[in-house]
Amino acid sequence: MVNKSLRRELLSRLKVTQQALSFRAKKIKDKFGPMTTEEAVYVIAHKEGLDLSRYLKLDQLDRVRALVPKDMPAPRQVSPKRQPGSVKAKYAFPLVPLSTISRAMAIGQETYPQVVVLETSIRTLIESILKKINVNWWPDLIDPDVVKSVNRIKKKEANYPYRERRGKKDILYCNFADLKTIIDYQYPHFKFIIVDQAWFDAKMNEIYMARNNLAHSVLLSKDDISRIALFYRDWSRLLKTAGLS
Repeated sequence: MVNKSLRRELLSRLKVTQQALSFRAKKIKDKFGPMTTEEAVYVIAHKEGLDLSRYLKLDQLDRVRALVPKDMPAPRQVSPKRQPGSVKAKYAFPLVPLSTISRAMAIGQETYPQVVVLETSIRTLIESILKKINVNWWPDLIDPDVVKSVNRIKKKEANYPYRERRGKKDILYCNFADLKTIIDYQYPHFKFIIVDQAWFDAKMNEIYMARNNLAHSVLLSKDDISRIALFYRDWSRLLKTAGLS
């Protein structure tokens, strides 16, 4: 059943009847399916620029984002009257087009948090699995090259004692590629969660490249944004299927 509050706001924005909305949803289903009528309505709401996170649970939100066709126009932006101190005025910056600033803000609001959540989740999984095998899981169960890399970073960090440390745990000094290496190094212990190791490696490599662009302040392409969103969804499903939450 379609969220009533979302449907009410969508009908108001479209200025159509509920019957007309149902007709639009059917057209979306016929053209871009398979999806339910409810999901088609949410796809329309996304297209119209509604903030779906206000109405949907995380798993529903991820599902809808995955269903949005790549060739569907970007969500419509409702432009408020410009006032002194507006967003555009606030974030305007020499030599940087407003379009770049707008894209950066959108990535910062959605894609960047997804990357943070993904890395945090993978780190937590690694620690929770390996510490059950060996209390001294770090460094005993870790690829020696990863241990060396972490030690180099910690040594470099020590040159700046006035800065706050990245963290007390060594795994917090691992980059995204290191996390993949650790899981591959101890894959038999993760197989009950990550059934297809080749799939996992391919996805981690894809996300690593996109994540590096993000880390180096390079605007992500639509494909990279989609890749991150899909892996974010799929990783959540893997953990839930394995009984983890």
